[in-house]
Amino acid sequence: AFPSSTPSLHLETPRFRTVMTQTEVTATCVVHSAYDAKVSWLLDGKDPTSRTPVNQASSTTQSISSNLTLPSSQWKTLNTITCRAEHRCFNSTEKTSNVKG
Repeated sequence: AFPSSTPSLHLETPRFRTVMTQTEVTATCVVHSAYDAKVSWLLDGKDPTSRTPVNQASSTTQSISSNLTLPSSQWKTLNTITCRAEHRCFNSTEKTSNVKG
């Protein structure tokens, strides 16, 4: 039987220097869960457009890594970024990071 506990999320955002010196930046969300959860992203509380590439891969049976890549110019306009994990076997859980400098 799988544990019914809510997964834990770890959200990594690019460093300020990276945002200032690179044309694109990547945020990474790692979901630790026994389930194959669906990972989604919110930018300032809204779904990013379909143009935003999201790369999701199960690195092991216990964790899922999702990368969100954005142009630095778009990143600089954001206030918050949210990573959300959803699966029918647990309540959706999310982690939000304040990215405004």
